[in-house]
Amino acid sequence: MKKYFSRQWSFIWAGVAFGIAQIIYMIGTMIPKWSSGKIPKVKPMTVTTDLGKMFRGVEVWLSHTFGFSDPQIYGHVKEVGGQLVNGGGAFVPGIGWIIFGMMVGGWLATKAERDSRTWVKYSKKMLIVSFIGGILFSYGTRLAGGCTLNHLLGGVPMMSIHSLVALVFMAIGGLTAFFLMGKIGLASNFKHQNTLSYSKAAYERGDKEEAPNYDPDYNPKKRKIYWVGLAFLVLFFGVAVYGGLFSPEYFNHVKGDKIIPHNKSLAHEGVGYVLITLIAGIIAGFGMAKSGFGTECALVSAEAASMIKKDESKFAKWGLPRITRTLFKGLLPLQGVTAAWIITLFGILVFWGLLGYKHGFSGSVKYQLTAGVPIGGFLLGAGAVLLIGCEIRSYMRLGMGYLNTWVGFMGFAVGYLPFTLFYDAHKAFLKNTVMIETYYWPQLFSDNHTVQVIIAFLFLVALIMLFRYLVKVGAQNTNTSADSIINKNTEELQIEIETLNLNS
Repeated sequence: MKKYFSRQWSFIWAGVAFGIAQIIYMIGTMIPKWSSGKIPKVKPMTVTTDLGKMFRGVEVWLSHTFGFSDPQIYGHVKEVGGQLVNGGGAFVPGIGWIIFGMMVGGWLATKAERDSRTWVKYSKKMLIVSFIGGILFSYGTRLAGGCTLNHLLGGVPMMSIHSLVALVFMAIGGLTAFFLMGKIGLASNFKHQNTLSYSKAAYERGDKEEAPNYDPDYNPKKRKIYWVGLAFLVLFFGVAVYGGLFSPEYFNHVKGDKIIPHNKSLAHEGVGYVLITLIAGIIAGFGMAKSGFGTECALVSAEAASMIKKDESKFAKWGLPRITRTLFKGLLPLQGVTAAWIITLFGILVFWGLLGYKHGFSGSVKYQLTAGVPIGGFLLGAGAVLLIGCEIRSYMRLGMGYLNTWVGFMGFAVGYLPFTLFYDAHKAFLKNTVMIETYYWPQLFSDNHTVQVIIAFLFLVALIMLFRYLVKVGAQNTNTSADSIINKNTEELQIEIETLNLNS
C-alpha cells in the first residue's frame, strides 16, 4: 500500500479514482435537497461558476478592506432589512469546495511522493504563454457554458448535446495550439507529469530530451514571479475558505428579499455538503496528481496518436519528449477519461434512470447549444494546451507547485473580466443565438423516460467496448501488453519499452 501511494499511477486507475469522486460529488450535492425533502438534480462536477464566485469574493474583500472601487460594475450594494449586502452581477461571492479539495489533493500527492514540483523550471517565454492560455481558457468557459471538465468528463456521460459540439471545437483548438507550441519551440514542455526521480536520472545520463524542465542549479525562490504567484494563491484560497467557513457579513448576497450567506458556505449548505464535496475534490485531485490525468491530453492523443506513429521523427525534432510521444501513441489519457465516463454514467443511470432524479444539465440557456459553444470550445482547447493543463488539472497542479500553473491561474482571473464587466451583453448574446433547445441527445429519439434510460444503458455498453478497444490499440501501438497499459504508470511503461528496444 505504501508503494502504491509513493509512486505514480496509470491513467486508467486515475480515471477510476476520478469517476468515484464524481459519484461522491453527486451525492454531496443531493444532501441539501434530501434534507429539505426536494427532488435532487443529478449533476457531475462543475467548477467554473464556483471559480467565478471565488474570484468575486476576492473582489469584494479587496473593496471592503482597502476601499478599492468594485471592478464588477453590476455588483451593486443593496439594503435588505437595514443590512447592506452585495446583489446582482454575474457572480455572487462563494466557494467551490471541490476546487479547494483538488488543490489539497495535489498537495497531498506531493507529500506522499516526497516530490513538490516547485523544482520544475519554466522559461519566461513559457510562463507568458501560460498566462495567455489562462486568459483564453477562462473566457472560453463563459462562452461555452463550462470548462473541459464540464463538457468532457461531465457532459459526455450526461449525454449533453452542447457538450458534444464543444468537444469538437475543443479538439480543433487544442490541436491548433499543439502545433503552435511546436512551431515556437515550446513542445518540450509537454509532459503529463514531471517527477524528480525520472527527470534527474535522465539528466544525469545526458538524456536531456526527457528532462527539459530539470536544472540542478535552479532555485524557484529567487524568481519574483514565484512570490507573486504564491501570494495570489494565498489571497485567493484564503479569502474563499474564510468566507466559506465563517461567512462574514460583507460576503452575504441577496436572493429576492432574503439575505443569503456566502454561497456554498458552511452556513449556506451545511456540514454534510461541505465535507462530502471537499472529500470528492481531494480524491479527484489526488488521482489526477498521481498520473497527470486531465482532459486536454485525452483530446490531443485521440488526434495525434496516428500522426506520431506515422512520423515520430517530426515530433522528435520539435523536442516533444519520448515519454509524451508514448503517452499519445498509447492513447493513455483517453483510456483514463473513458474509465471515468463509465463510472460516472453508471451513477447517472442509478440516480436519473432508476430513481428519477432531475437531469442536471438542463433547464437553462447555459446547457443549450448556442453560438458561444463553438467559439468557447475552441478557446478552451487552445487555452488548455497553452497552459499545459486544463482547468481541473490546473487545480491539482496549483497544489503540486507548478510555477507555470500559478502564472496561468492569474490569467484565469483576467479572462473572467470581459464576462463580468459586460454581463448583460453576454447573456443577451447567448440567449439570442440558441441553435438547439434540446438538452441531451436521448431526447432526440424519444420523450419517454424509460426509452431514454435504455438508450443511456446502451451508451454505457458502448463505452465499455470502447475502453477495451483503446487498451488493445494502446498495447499494440507501444508493443507492450494490456496488463502494462492498465497497471503501469507512464514512466514505468516508457522504461519497459526502452528495455525491450535495447534487448531486441
